Amino acid sequence: MHKNSRKIGVFITALGDIGLLFASLYLGLSVRNLSWATQGIWQLHFAPFGRAFIVWIAVFIMFGLYDIRITKNSSTFMRRLIQALFITALATTLIFYFDPTTKLTPKTILFLTILFSAGFLVLWRSLFNSILAASSKNRVLFFGVTKEVAAMAHHLTQNPQFGYEPVALMRVAGDEEGALPAAYPSYAKETVLKDIILRHSIDTIVVSANIRENKELVRTFFDIVPLGRAIVEFPEFYESITGKIPVSLIGEVWFLEHLVGGRNRLFELTERLIDLIGALALLGPALLLTPLVALAVRLDSRGPVFYFQKRIGKNNKLIEIIKIRTMVADAERGVAKWADENDPRVTRIGSILRKTRLDEIPQIWNVLKGDLSFVGPRPERPEFVELLRAQIPFYDMRHLVTPGLTGWAQINFPYGASVQDALEKLQYDLYYIKNQSLALNFSIYLRTIFIMFSRGGR
Repeated sequence: MHKNSRKIGVFITALGDIGLLFASLYLGLSVRNLSWATQGIWQLHFAPFGRAFIVWIAVFIMFGLYDIRITKNSSTFMRRLIQALFITALATTLIFYFDPTTKLTPKTILFLTILFSAGFLVLWRSLFNSILAASSKNRVLFFGVTKEVAAMAHHLTQNPQFGYEPVALMRVAGDEEGALPAAYPSYAKETVLKDIILRHSIDTIVVSANIRENKELVRTFFDIVPLGRAIVEFPEFYESITGKIPVSLIGEVWFLEHLVGGRNRLFELTERLIDLIGALALLGPALLLTPLVALAVRLDSRGPVFYFQKRIGKNNKLIEIIKIRTMVADAERGVAKWADENDPRVTRIGSILRKTRLDEIPQIWNVLKGDLSFVGPRPERPEFVELLRAQIPFYDMRHLVTPGLTGWAQINFPYGASVQDALEKLQYDLYYIKNQSLALNFSIYLRTIFIMFSRGGR
């Protein structure tokens, strides 16, 4: 499924959700009154429930129910859908009983609407996902074989909801030994590309080899232009499927084309304004909550409540962030060390604070100062940056933007505690930097809330 087609698919899914929510309301009103709902009754309930349904859609986004990477018919997806419906039921109840703008307290109608919508949404999502899996696939030829190509071919086969069907591979000079998967027919470079395309009814050719500087390959692809097939470079294809940039397959030219140059000043100003408004709005609750958290920290273990730590910010500027202490006092004893899963240095209260992200409350001050944004690559410690620069190519590119409290890497990958984890996170960070937008930030906000309430942090 092409990126634009995928956006259309998400739009259709959301539109179907909204339609079924209002259909559930209408049925609920009709069952409650034992007759089809009249225009007056419908108009009385339309606006209040419409506002509630906006919250429903936000919760669905929060639970990742519009993320094509997980929207296949699986127990995990269905469990998330049921969990989201439970949260929306609670949220809707609170809206009607505490919203001063509405005089409705529709106990029976609300129950019926939730009941009908639960059934309709489960059936609709199951049907839509089945249609995606059964619909005609975009047949793919991979031109050039690497371990990344082999892994991607397998991934697409296991996840038909993406809409791509790997059908053939074409080997070229320089292919990695042992990377060729046996599940697909493969052809040598000498085979006529046009013949392969026609034989396998290829729709898309994904090119992993660098053809720009090879006149022979350029001529080969020029000859198939009249066939009208899509030709996509593997990094772009990989990005659209995984939501990350393959660092091992890009070079300096990629950064010159996508990241270096004029920044979107309007986006940066808007983001800064949102940061200031959000930080000021959260300042009051933070001031009320901090003494309670501080008391819990002091009762749990000896040592200071707050923890000050140097980090690398935008343009490699050294910044100091403030956190609530979650480890025992003097946990590192002068030696920087990544936190491990089930790290024994983490206190009992600290474990709870990390999972709920409450240890980061004081960083609202860093957002007000402008050292941090709400969304961006997480800032790393100088000691680790030196290590990662030496071992990971292009690591400093993540410092092109203001670091954040949360980010695309944080909602897609667990806490990093090794160089390999840092490489994986960098690939997500580069995706975020390349695709920065208010819509992407909004989805990250909502997904972060889901992680906080599911205690998915570390």
